[in-house]
Amino acid sequence: MSHNKSGDTTSGKSLVSNGEADLYLDQYNFTTTAALVGSVDRKIFVLLRDGRNLFGVLRTYDQFANLTLEDTTEIIYVEDEKTGEIVQYGEAEIGTYMIRGENVVYLGELDIDKEDKPLERYEKIPFEQAQQFLESNNKRLLIENQRKKDFYIQKGLTYEYHGNGLY
Repeated sequence: MSHNKSGDTTSGKSLVSNGEADLYLDQYNFTTTAALVGSVDRKIFVLLRDGRNLFGVLRTYDQFANLTLEDTTEIIYVEDEKTGEIVQYGEAEIGTYMIRGENVVYLGELDIDKEDKPLERYEKIPFEQAQQFLESNNKRLLIENQRKKDFYIQKGLTYEYHGNGLY
């Protein structure tokens, strides 16, 4: 006689699993990139270190969290300079896109039934115009942080801002 996971004995047969749920890997909690197995072939959002927001269908990934997205769209959100609230957005179709895992800050699955609802509140502008806003905003951040660094150095302190984490 043998024992299965729950301790039940069977007549000479060994049970590999207790049920159908055990056959699906997405039923288990993983702390590595294996946790992405449930997101394959689903629409996801990816935030990159350079501040870019990508939306696409996850097709493949590896142990380093290198991702391949299909039907990818990049969206740039434009904030009001006074209030800091998002008021406009620009989007561009990219197509198939590969991302190195070291550039991924955050990713998550999207509810495809609700993904367009938040965009209805904002004005859509040409992507190039949104890109210009993003570039000028990033330049402003770099100048502002250089001033802070200079001020800290004058006081004998250190200030760490590398400019490669613009998210």
